[in-house]
Amino acid sequence: MGWKDRLDVLHWMKTFQADTMVVHGVSMGAATTMMLSGETMPEGIKDLRFVEDCGYTSVWDEFANQLNEQFGLPPFPLMYSTSLLCQLRYGWNFSKASALEQVKKCSYPMLFIHGSTDTFVPTEMVHPLYEAKPGTKTLWVADGAEHALSYHEHKAEYISRVRTFCLDQ
Repeated sequence: MGWKDRLDVLHWMKTFQADTMVVHGVSMGAATTMMLSGETMPEGIKDLRFVEDCGYTSVWDEFANQLNEQFGLPPFPLMYSTSLLCQLRYGWNFSKASALEQVKKCSYPMLFIHGSTDTFVPTEMVHPLYEAKPGTKTLWVADGAEHALSYHEHKAEYISRVRTFCLDQ
C-alpha cells in the first residue's frame, strides 16, 4: 500500500542518483510518492520534485472508505483487527502508513493531481493532503476525471501541467 515501497524508491534514488529527479506516481504509486516525500533524501540531489496523481491520505482512510463503499461495513472490528495483524506480521499498521503525515515533513515542491469524479480514492482526500504540505505546491483537480484517468481524459493539459511544474518552478 505504499508504506514499505517508499523505502524501495529511496534505494533506487540512491542507486541511480542524479542531481535532478522527479518522483511521479499514480494511485498507490501516488501514495508511495507522498509517503517517500517525508523521508530524508539522498545527498547530491539539487532539484527534486514530487508529482502525485490520485493518492490517498492514509491506508486506514482508504481501506475504511472501501470497506464502507463495497460492503457497507463500519471500520470496527475488521479494520482494527487487520491493522493489528499487519503490525504483528509486517511491522507497520494502517494508521502508521500515512501520506498525510509524510507530506507535512516534505520540503520539496509537490504537484497534487486528482480527478473531480474519483470515488475509488475520493476527490476530497486531496484537499487535506494539499493543505498539510508546506512550501511549494500546486493542485489540479481534473474536471470530470475518475480514478487514475486524469491523464487519459486531459492528456494535453496533464502533460503541460506536469512539464510546467517540473521545469518552471
